[in-house]
Amino acid sequence: MPDYIAELRAQIGHRPVNLMGACGLIRDERGHLLLQRLAGQEVWALPGGLCELGEPPLETLRREVWEETALTVQAASLLDLLTTPLRTVANGDQAHFYTAMYRVDAWTGVPVPDGVEGAELAFFAPTALPTLRGQPGEFARAWLAGL
Repeated sequence: MPDYIAELRAQIGHRPVNLMGACGLIRDERGHLLLQRLAGQEVWALPGGLCELGEPPLETLRREVWEETALTVQAASLLDLLTTPLRTVANGDQAHFYTAMYRVDAWTGVPVPDGVEGAELAFFAPTALPTLRGQPGEFARAWLAGL
């Protein structure tokens, strides 16, 4: 979680906020999707995360992909902006989440998990996706099915 959110929460407690983030659909030359298995869980997710204060979503995508996979995003196209109704997370914080979904059009590097958020990285065929986390995961599954 970005530092500014912790500072904000110290001021407002659990009251609702808007949180913006970005996720990337990164495919290899076979069209397989890169996913990360979340540390300590048996669920997989797209690389991505929350924006820092004032950070544009495309820059968030680039930063989060680098931090979580060691890949450099060279080009990406915005596909959609996902929104959630008000959610209450495990610690009681409330938020509306807005997630910019990007198709990563060009990237370089060799995927390496960060060992903090992600325990493992793997490419999956669109017809063999594992259990995916949340609304971005549902979007990815539907998007791949429509290709």
